[in-house]
Amino acid sequence: MKTRFLILLLVVFFTNLLTAQTLVKPTDFKFSDIASYLKGKGYTILEETPGYIELKTKNNADIFLDIDAKKQAIYYSTNILTTTTASRDKIQSYVEKANNDIPILKAIYVEEKKKVMFEYCFWIKYGFTYETFEHSLSEFALYVDDALGLDKEQQILQ
Repeated sequence: MKTRFLILLLVVFFTNLLTAQTLVKPTDFKFSDIASYLKGKGYTILEETPGYIELKTKNNADIFLDIDAKKQAIYYSTNILTTTTASRDKIQSYVEKANNDIPILKAIYVEEKKKVMFEYCFWIKYGFTYETFEHSLSEFALYVDDALGLDKEQQILQ
């Protein structure tokens, strides 16, 4: 009985050891490691530098990743073009609604480029795991979809 319990305990220990998530500290952060991880999970890396990644999600959305100078946060952003017929006031009203209804995102109207930019901040100040990073990336895409759904008549965003 003791032998079976010991074997079971060792199996559980080694299974946990093999599937345990690794904490990535900000000082160890590299976009190249993030890019490798995301490639293995089915994302397409369009562009990669030491301080920036542009990727395409599994749902074919473009997302840009930047890190702040102090390595405390990774910023996600995506851009959606506005229609040529939408007025500035209508777009501003949409941006305010998006910011109020989905407070985890920040919507910004970039008038000179005729686009609405959605931003999200993933804090890494105390470390993170690749799994939580990928989860937050998926959540970001869902929040952007929710924000796009606020344009019910599809008169503002392309």
